[in-house]
Parts: sequence; structure tokens; C-alpha cells
Amino acid sequence: MAENNLMQLRKSAGWSRPQLAERMGTSAQQIEKLEKGMRRLTLDWIERFAAAFEISPAAIISGESPPPNAKPVLLEGPSAERMHEDLPIYGTALGAPKMIDGEAVEQTHLNQGDVVGYAKRPVILNGRADAYALYVVGQSMAPKYDEGEIILAETKRPARIGDNVVVYLRARGDDDDGQRARAALVKRLVRKTAAYIELEQYTPPITFRISIDEITRIDRVMSLSDLLG
Repeated sequence: MAENNLMQLRKSAGWSRPQLAERMGTSAQQIEKLEKGMRRLTLDWIERFAAAFEISPAAIISGESPPPNAKPVLLEGPSAERMHEDLPIYGTALGAPKMIDGEAVEQTHLNQGDVVGYAKRPVILNGRADAYALYVVGQSMAPKYDEGEIILAETKRPARIGDNVVVYLRARGDDDDGQRARAALVKRLVRKTAAYIELEQYTPPITFRISIDEITRIDRVMSLSDLLG
């Protein structure tokens, strides 16, 4: 987990946890958990802290302590206040598990024609028509991604080994036009060959293979460092 400066920034601003919580519309208990690393610092939380402190989101996880008596200052860089809320969130639902070698692998039903809302677009994605957002369904990628969390994916950059990915499984029978997907898998890419890809999920821990013939495309899930530039 990346280091954060939350406690140092709060103390430098002269705020108590309840005061910061009031500014952010949350509870002092949540602030404490985030400061101590007891709760994962998602992009949404980073944006909210950055807006409260009036600093760049990148400064939240820089790992650099502010000097004594320093006050938060407005820095150049991605700002939550400048983000457009126009990144499409596509509808997802938990599908029937895909049985692979006797193991049940969670699948996601995804309809890219069904935009259920719009997320804030990180500045680095301005003008990028290939980027989109999804709600995570199921628990197979926890604790990396919790159910209900928003992830951002892109089609432009090819996925590399070690990336988290959205793998689209092609439709069957008469519905198979080579492009239409029947379901998607949100997993970690472990290996890729001409015949198959190997994927990993965390809960329960399973590594499995999917034939290339079953796949229409593989989109890369963007990391926090990607989004902060």
C-alpha cells in the first residue's frame, strides 16, 4: 500500500479529525482508519482529501512529510475540482459462475449499452474516449477491489503481465459475431500465450486458463499511479 501524508497534512492545517471529517462529509472514525491504513485509500478518497486540503492528489501518497508549521497550498496537477463528471459507468451484475477445472470462477454480466451513471474523469483521461468505469461485483478480487468499488479501464494500452484486466468472453451460438461478449472476468493477468491466457483471482485464490478462442478482447484496469500521472 502506498504511504500517505494524511495525518501530517491534517496536523499542519491545524484541524482535528472531527473538523476534517466535517469538511469531507464523513466521520472522524473513517478519517482515523484512513490515516492509520486500516482502510484502503481509494481514488475517490484521495480526490476528497485533495479537495479538502486544496492540494494535488499526488501529494496525498507522495510519502513526503510536510515541513513543520507548513500549511497545505494549492499545487499544480490533477484536481478534484477540475474533474468533469462524464466518464461512463457501464452496468454490471454478478453472473453465474464459470466452472474451470472444478473451480467456480465469478463472472460479470456487462452491458456497454447500459450507462448507469458517470464518474469523475481524472484530468489525465481528458479527451480519452476509450476509458470507462465499472462497478465491481462479487468478492473474487477482494481485498484488491471490494464489491461496489468503481474501477477504471482502458482499451488503448495493451495489458501487461501483472496488470489487472477485464477479459470479455465471446458469445456462443447464433449470438457469436466475433465481437459480442456474453460475460466479463475482472482478474489479474498472469501469463499470455498464443493459445491461452492465465488469470488469477484472490478470493478464493485460484489461477486458471482461458482459451484465446473464448476471448473477444482484454481491457486494462488502470492503476492509481496511472490516474495520478
